[in-house]
Amino acid sequence: MKSMLKFKTFCRSAYVLLYVITLAFISISPKTITTHINGNGIADAHGSRVLLLLAPLLYSIVAELVIHATKRRRIQAGLRDVNFILASEYRWIGALIVIFVVFVIMMWIQIN
Repeated sequence: MKSMLKFKTFCRSAYVLLYVITLAFISISPKTITTHINGNGIADAHGSRVLLLLAPLLYSIVAELVIHATKRRRIQAGLRDVNFILASEYRWIGALIVIFVVFVIMMWIQIN
């Protein structure tokens, strides 16, 4: 099941990278960050910079759920031993990349 291994490695390395980026953001951020921006674009809630760790935590939960769902789908379809990444898995990879970029942008906005 090398293709499943490649898929799992991609997902897990993405959230490890997000943790590294988050730690870098925490090191350069002020002690208080913006946690909410109202409809007028004005920051109306603030919190500790440790709250930046919520994004990679949420991302890792989503990535593990995606891994579980993909593995289950392969088993149900009888494609357990297929040695390539399926189209549905590429869709998940695309979705995870989009979420990754959104989280990085969101954290950047919070520290600036």
